[in-house]
Amino acid sequence: MGFIEDWIKATNPQPNAEGVPEDTLIAISFHQEINRNTLNMRNVLILDGNNGGRLISSRFLYRYESDKRTLFIYLKEESERLGAGNVIEVILTGRISNINHKKMEIPYHLRFTTK
Repeated sequence: MGFIEDWIKATNPQPNAEGVPEDTLIAISFHQEINRNTLNMRNVLILDGNNGGRLISSRFLYRYESDKRTLFIYLKEESERLGAGNVIEVILTGRISNINHKKMEIPYHLRFTTK
């Protein structure tokens, strides 16, 4: 299996999606059970394309549901919407690990554009 098949099962929105609502719920599903302690602002980076790629991870809350093996990322405040026509990049660093403490090692990038 390749990297994606080993770790990332699915994402919402899809990679390179366009016309995504600016208050969308981001979901990343994994094939493996993930160590929830590694799913944090240091290891899940969110960049704001409208502001020159500025890091905006602190504007989000992260919730991992182990039964679904899914990380949900959502805005803390309605006023923190992403803005129309914005290219958002979500980076999962290689420091994320599964429950057996095996690290991803290779970062995963998810980009999408808001409407």
